[in-house]
Amino acid sequence: MPPTLQTPPNASDATSSERAAAARPARSAPTNPASPNATVAWASGALLLTGALAVVAKIAGVVVLPGMRGVAVQSSVDTMDVVSSALGYTLAGMLVALVCGGSFELARATKIGTFARGLIVAMSGLVVALASPAVVQRLHTVATLSLASVTSLVAFTAGVVALRNPRTRALGTIFLLFSLSGMLRPLAWGLVGLAGERASLTMYQVGRGCGTGAVVTHMLGTLIAAAWLATRSRFRGRMLANAAVILAFAMTYLAARETEAPETELLAILRTSLVQTASASLSYGMSAIAAFLLPASLLLAIVALLQTKQPVALTVAFALALISQGAFDVPMQALAITAAAQWTLLAMVDDRAMWTAIIGKERSV
Repeated sequence: MPPTLQTPPNASDATSSERAAAARPARSAPTNPASPNATVAWASGALLLTGALAVVAKIAGVVVLPGMRGVAVQSSVDTMDVVSSALGYTLAGMLVALVCGGSFELARATKIGTFARGLIVAMSGLVVALASPAVVQRLHTVATLSLASVTSLVAFTAGVVALRNPRTRALGTIFLLFSLSGMLRPLAWGLVGLAGERASLTMYQVGRGCGTGAVVTHMLGTLIAAAWLATRSRFRGRMLANAAVILAFAMTYLAARETEAPETELLAILRTSLVQTASASLSYGMSAIAAFLLPASLLLAIVALLQTKQPVALTVAFALALISQGAFDVPMQALAITAAAQWTLLAMVDDRAMWTAIIGKERSV
């Protein structure tokens, strides 16, 4: 054989090894933790834990503890007070951590407009500063109004930005509605209180009108959340969302009805807590709806946390938004909606989270 046609001794081996290497799928490069695609991934565990803790703390501090006063024995009330306080302090620390982490990530998220990013990061820091004194003392009226105003601005800005993406449009609408509710609620309390001092019937009526508007916007936001959850899947979405609404209606009905038979301690606790919620609404003929929205928001928040096929940041954002109830004059709820707003925007620009949402939607069909 001529020298030019001779095959080198190791040529066949080299060719086979090259073919085998070419046949193997290329190994993907390790994900850079600082890349936008990994923005939300590192916080998934913390987000889920915070969402679950928020539900438990809300039930303990808003439903159980207020209802136990005057119904249960004092020793049980004292024990529940300690448990509720411990849950509240822990939740406050975790929400502050999420807000700080979200601010850091938002500062690097170049896909979001500079003005919106800067405004949300700056106002989020102000929310933390205004809400922090509530850990040791009750906030002054001016501080409470400032907290509600600043938090409403954060929710409004996040809502406008989130409306641009179809995957976060429902949350964006909820943020816009709750931002309006967050402003109307303290305004209603302020006008009603001022009307009592000045004996002004007109001011009192305007205040009640603002309270009615707060309940309406809260109701619409909760309705949108229920509709979004119902379209996620057939069982965990539609069936659980419907069950949550029906159960909330049953709880409100049982607590509101009047019977001659002696009621159980559990029903008495539920009745007391829902009556307090209804009386705090300052609305025209919507106290029953205000009472219904408390268990409905909590149950829908649980359903949101069970949507495992959806991005964690979005499901937890829904849960935290529902728990906030559009009442941003409450420090814990102001921190909850702030964290929800930040991580919604981060999920919006996170490619991995959006692909998870698309795949989850296709599998549920």
